[in-house]
Amino acid sequence: MRYRVGESGWARVPRLADLRERLSALPSPALPQLRRPSWAQARTLTERNILYLYVEIFWSGIFMAVVAFNATYALRLGATNTMIGWLSSIPSLFAMVVLLPAARFLEGKSNRAPWLYWSLFVGRAAFLGAALAPWLFPRHAAEAVIGVLIVRTVPMHFYSAGFSPMLADVIPPRDRALVIANRNIIMGATVAVCTFLFGRWMDAASGLQWASFPMNYQLVYIVGAVAGLLSTYFASRVQLPEVPVVRRERPARRALPRLAELRAAVAAQIRANRDFVRIVANTVVFDFGAWFVGPLYMIFFVKQLGASDGWVGMNTTVAQIGVIVGYSLWRRWMDRLGVSRTLLMAVPLVASYPFLVSFFPNLTLILVWGALINLISPGVSLSHVNALYSLCPAERRASYMAVYSTVANVGAFVAPMLGVALSNIIDIRWILLIGGGIRLAGAGMFHLFKIKLPEAATA
Repeated sequence: MRYRVGESGWARVPRLADLRERLSALPSPALPQLRRPSWAQARTLTERNILYLYVEIFWSGIFMAVVAFNATYALRLGATNTMIGWLSSIPSLFAMVVLLPAARFLEGKSNRAPWLYWSLFVGRAAFLGAALAPWLFPRHAAEAVIGVLIVRTVPMHFYSAGFSPMLADVIPPRDRALVIANRNIIMGATVAVCTFLFGRWMDAASGLQWASFPMNYQLVYIVGAVAGLLSTYFASRVQLPEVPVVRRERPARRALPRLAELRAAVAAQIRANRDFVRIVANTVVFDFGAWFVGPLYMIFFVKQLGASDGWVGMNTTVAQIGVIVGYSLWRRWMDRLGVSRTLLMAVPLVASYPFLVSFFPNLTLILVWGALINLISPGVSLSHVNALYSLCPAERRASYMAVYSTVANVGAFVAPMLGVALSNIIDIRWILLIGGGIRLAGAGMFHLFKIKLPEAATA
């Protein structure tokens, strides 16, 4: 018989046979509990997933730094104002068609990972087409680049339909604001550094350019595509949980419903999801002003104010520095103020950017305005996404997010085309004022039609 010395003296060391005998004596209902993973093991998996999400967003930041030059690249190749409008609006049209069917399709899959990651791979790999277009279609390079950048958004919309629900499934609610803030800080820092370096390298006036246009842009776009594929690899390392499958029975054949029945059904859905409807309506109006003027900023900066590639990179860099500082501050402020108060405080301030650009059309001042607005915009982003998640039922989150995105993309499709059409008639500075007014009206709607959040989301 074996003994060892412990804190309380000599103690018998149990033999393997003794352990087997004790285990066999346990009642059978207790045995399954021995196979359950402990809380510590589950937490380790969560932390590993979060780490992969942080690494993924770093490589994605390099990719997004290149995306920041899309409109400039197309303009340098000879794209018209209307074509730049297409770059903003047509992807929104595709989103309207793809998002909801994609969400319903994914809700029918318990294992959604392969569908998400392959769609992300295709969307990122297609970015190489923008780099090769001037070689493959030298006479129609602008049209080819615009076409590639638009078409690649189709698989990206499929991915987007499952990405937001994936974050909600992978990240526990207690960590959600922190992880989202950290991801945006990593993204902002990476985009800030890379856009500055890319802009300086492509700017002939900087003295760093050793490849002429369009090869300088092509090399940068190849770097962006490689970074995007690395981002896809690390995203695929995130282990997604098996999720319940939403079963949809095929309805029996019946006569078409009457208009009164449709109205009653829609009214019932609105009553059951009143706060979700409110946040969708408020957000669409608020963002419509931004979509209305979105493609006009770069046209205004490059064509009217004479911005260089270096300035374009610096503008994004300064804006991202504002984002980094903003997420660091608003993450703490939201803990004190709560989601609702943070949202109501930040939305009117963000609406001021088009007014500032229109009243003070100076490239140096515009850098300052971009930094200030992006210091505030994380307050809107953090509070809005937390409010939206809390208003979506967990089992139908993919469909709810797809409905929200589809409705929003109706505005994102129409607004840029209207703004670009008006730019052919009146000065862009007046259009910026109109867009700012719409955005300010949307901010007012958040105060007039307040959203009641579940108690767990208000803290």
